[in-house]
Amino acid sequence: MLSRCLRPALGPWRTFAPSVASRSLITISQSLNESYTTHKIVPDVVDEFDTQGLLSVDYDNGNRVTLGNELAVDATQNTPRVSFTLNSPNQDGTTESFEPEDKFMVVLTDPDAPSNHDHKWSEYCHWIATDIPLSPPANKEDVIHTLDIANATQLVPYEGPAPPPSTGKHRYVFLLYKQAQAAKLHPPKDRPTWGTGVAGSGVRDWINKYGAGSKLLGVNFFYAKNPVQEES
Repeated sequence: MLSRCLRPALGPWRTFAPSVASRSLITISQSLNESYTTHKIVPDVVDEFDTQGLLSVDYDNGNRVTLGNELAVDATQNTPRVSFTLNSPNQDGTTESFEPEDKFMVVLTDPDAPSNHDHKWSEYCHWIATDIPLSPPANKEDVIHTLDIANATQLVPYEGPAPPPSTGKHRYVFLLYKQAQAAKLHPPKDRPTWGTGVAGSGVRDWINKYGAGSKLLGVNFFYAKNPVQEES
């Protein structure tokens, strides 16, 4: 479920960067965009896009995805909880428009398979949950709403990170899309390279083929590595 509420909600942003909590949401969105560029999520995984809000991802035991933090592999093996907080209106007064019949999609992809320097398996598809419905908030004062993953179509079931030994840190990237109504979504033939067999191929190519017109709303990501690494 996603919120229609447009009231500014600074609380969730403090989890990511206390120093920016007092800034406007427009400035915070700029900080998010800078993070995507710094960690090369843009352009490695997605093209530049207009951030529509905060995508929050929480694993068990307080393990939260926070724009490039490192999480233990063992802590990320269960399907996470996902929520989204819309930005306040832009300077011109506009904001993303949602309708009750809209559907949403969450994916998780690894652009560093088997390593950051070897992309023969990249991107590796870890999860595609589609047809997530929009429901009105239970309380009009609510600003953060949970995506009902339990009632989503598990187009590709969640598979936790499993970076091979001695391959360094991998980026694990969550993306939230508003599905195009005409999208004909099909699961990739395989998880490595999202079934294309082309090194470096991934969610961008899959969306262009099967979900053309779907709109990227938000991104979040973390790093994880195998505990076994070569001595430097």
